[in-house]
Amino acid sequence: MASGKSYFGGESSFIHSNETFGENVTMGKFCIVEEDAVIGSGTLISDYVKIPVGSIVGEGCVIGSYVRLGRNCKIGNRVTIKCHAVISPDVQVGDDSFIGPNSILLHATPNGEHKPSRVGSNCFIGTGVYVNPGVEIGDDIIVGSGAVVTKSIHVKGVYVGTPARLKHTKIRL
Repeated sequence: MASGKSYFGGESSFIHSNETFGENVTMGKFCIVEEDAVIGSGTLISDYVKIPVGSIVGEGCVIGSYVRLGRNCKIGNRVTIKCHAVISPDVQVGDDSFIGPNSILLHATPNGEHKPSRVGSNCFIGTGVYVNPGVEIGDDIIVGSGAVVTKSIHVKGVYVGTPARLKHTKIRL
């Protein structure tokens, strides 16, 4: 990756002087990129997005408007995160995954214990999904809209409901 301002657009955005950009990064209006953030080549960041200290956004990602990333997030390559999603500090999202609008991936329990959640590669997380702290979602998993993932899931399939339960395993991703 090249260091410096190799991005397009972004009037009224604040870019810290110690960030790293890949080639052809496109950034919307009123974005903030903080110190030690890394943004991969070919990534599109929409309006009103904050990329905080130490976060990494991979190559070819699409980050929707008003997305909130926490410190030290690790977002894989070719990930799409739709508008108003919240990705808490230290959360990881694997390559080729999709996070739907208004979804929340948490990192802390009600008593303040730090347990970041994790989404594997090639996952589809629907609209308004809530992922509890410390929960891992394995590779090749679909979580239906509005589901609440309270326990780690690793069996490939479709999960729905509150709490999220395996609906079926006959999927092709």
